[in-house]
Amino acid sequence: MATPDAEQPAPTEPARWRDLDMLLSRPGNLVAASFDPSPTLRDQLGSIVEVLVVGAGGLGCELLKDLALSGFKKLHVIDMDTIDVSNLNRQFLFRIEDKEIEFYSQFHIIVLGLDSIEARSYINSVACGFLEYDSNDNPLEETVKPMVDGGTEGFKGHARVIIPGTTPCFECNIWLFPPQVKFPLCTLAETPRTAAHCIEYAHLIKWDEIHPGKPFDADDAEHMQWIYSEALKRAELFGISGVTYSLTQGVVKNIIPAIASTNAIISAACALEAFKLFSGCSKNVSNYLTYNGLEGTHIKVTEFVRDKDCLVCGPGTLIELDTSSTLAEFIKMLEEHPKLRISKASVTHEGNNLYMQSPEVLEQMTRPNLSVPMFELLKEAPYTTVHATGMAENNGKKVSSLRKLRVAFKGTEASKMDISESS
Repeated sequence: MATPDAEQPAPTEPARWRDLDMLLSRPGNLVAASFDPSPTLRDQLGSIVEVLVVGAGGLGCELLKDLALSGFKKLHVIDMDTIDVSNLNRQFLFRIEDKEIEFYSQFHIIVLGLDSIEARSYINSVACGFLEYDSNDNPLEETVKPMVDGGTEGFKGHARVIIPGTTPCFECNIWLFPPQVKFPLCTLAETPRTAAHCIEYAHLIKWDEIHPGKPFDADDAEHMQWIYSEALKRAELFGISGVTYSLTQGVVKNIIPAIASTNAIISAACALEAFKLFSGCSKNVSNYLTYNGLEGTHIKVTEFVRDKDCLVCGPGTLIELDTSSTLAEFIKMLEEHPKLRISKASVTHEGNNLYMQSPEVLEQMTRPNLSVPMFELLKEAPYTTVHATGMAENNGKKVSSLRKLRVAFKGTEASKMDISESS
């Protein structure tokens, strides 16, 4: 008789996938219109669908595990962060890479496990950059690159499906992310009431008093220890408890501790949505799921509306040019455009580099194009789409952005027709 602690035999291959095969082989009322029940659908899912997971942190690692256990075999992962000892309790996979935009074109779906608004915004703009529209501004299905975005913050989390051109993209709902909490300096200096007030006093006021001209480095252990010591003194002076080194790190770096159970729940929701997207075995969530495990368990689904004039997922901002306007003049227009404000722009058209700000070798190769009329560079097309990558303002910060632009040349018959249809 086997003991409870005895190692159980690994399940056989058919038994391992029993539940997935059941989902993929039965019809139903909630399946997608294109769903074709088949016992071989799982094998097709694993051999065809290329999945990119962006972010290999606590949530990203859970995502990789869940996606693999959901039948996806062609998994790729990139991460834009560095490894820290404090991460090792919840992160067990790491891969740090930096990829060109064309790298993303090979994937059928992008799954996000990021902890940064700026990183989400960038990947969102990349995925939406592949989207093309027909003459009636309807998205072309073959150019749609869906995303599943997950995020966690303590005991709270979200999972959402982004189908560019159909559902809201990240930029459409940027207002869902509240601004970072900031404390009035008068409160920090005169009437601190919490441990966070004492820490921010040491960070924002005391550091500059004692170290004038010396920048504070949040990744320097000695700097962080100094802030912690000063915060303790401040807290003792005002009779405030709760200042710890980990809290000091959290307040200074705006870090909220990751909860493994929250990561597991949100990861499961994201993996399920990715599975439904490509199998069609059930309809996807519409289109934003939130989870709150702070007091019990609360899950809610909200359907947000897409912004048809979105600068990122829309058909593109219309730019009218004279046939004599050069590429250099076009780049200057992007910097001065009231909606775009793109500085240091690199410009591409149908996969060809018209001008690249970096690396230096590409800048030198494409520099002669700056004096060439855009009409000539765009093969005398009266109306076409180009992509510009540069620095743009997002929530008060300068971040790397990719924008789709519809270029029309004045005086051409085709452009007159297209401009009148788009207005």
